[in-house]
Amino acid sequence: MNRNRAFTLIELLVVIAIIAILAAILFPVFAQAKIAAKKASSISNIKQLALGVIMYQGDVDDMFPKNHYLDEGVTIVSLKTGDPIVSPDRPWTYVIQPYVKNYPIIRDPGNLVDPIGAWSGAPGGTGWYYNWDRWPGYGFNTTFLNPAPGCNPWGSTTANPGYEDFGPPIVATQVNRPSNTVLFTTNKVVGSSAGAYLSIDAEAPGGLYSTDSCDWSNGGWGSGSYGDSVGLYPGNPTYTGTFSLPYAVGGNVGWCDGSVKYQKPGALAAGTNWQIGATNLQVWITNTSTYQWDYQGGQ
Repeated sequence: MNRNRAFTLIELLVVIAIIAILAAILFPVFAQAKIAAKKASSISNIKQLALGVIMYQGDVDDMFPKNHYLDEGVTIVSLKTGDPIVSPDRPWTYVIQPYVKNYPIIRDPGNLVDPIGAWSGAPGGTGWYYNWDRWPGYGFNTTFLNPAPGCNPWGSTTANPGYEDFGPPIVATQVNRPSNTVLFTTNKVVGSSAGAYLSIDAEAPGGLYSTDSCDWSNGGWGSGSYGDSVGLYPGNPTYTGTFSLPYAVGGNVGWCDGSVKYQKPGALAAGTNWQIGATNLQVWITNTSTYQWDYQGGQ
């Protein structure tokens, strides 16, 4: 005689418990795999950008790009609103596009915070291609690769007065340690509806008081920097300025020789007195031989 035997309650509970245990084990693994995939994609993006800069240098007498330029006498039209834009500013992201031919790679896949809607197409004319240039997910080491000696820490400078507060770009041969001098970092997209800071610059720890560069008074690393200001970047402060930490407790860094590697804040702030909880006004360069941002490092 055939009898249909159903599962008992105990058997069902045992199966459910096994599934729950497996899920508890596997879900963190899946999450880590997802982060690792984004991290690898980010490294690839920075690698392409760094190689784009190297190819750009081949056409401009070995010079690094400027953080941004005014395209004087040119008028472009917003693809989103149709409004004319006279003499648009052209960041480094724009001038190396002919070499990388890929706009999406300037957005870091692990850092999706977009407070002003530059990437999401939010209302108000912010979500069009021109803003991608100015709010990328990677920052350029403007402080030292576009140095302006002689400026004060409040953003005004006698070296290069007017619209742009940074100096002319240096040439690649001036970099003492290309494999240990920052070119790009993963960067926070900062801004607000009241006023937006561009995200094209990677703020250097201790750069505020450097004698061979220029930086803003609210730049650098630590609370008080615009990258950690309430209302400009959502979330808790990281005390790392514009340097974003989308991959566990660190981010990716591209170097002047074209290499890329993952860095934690403590390693990237080597040669300074930076620590969690410090204000940007308290962070100084203490050892130029281990500092990784200044092209003259190691002297």
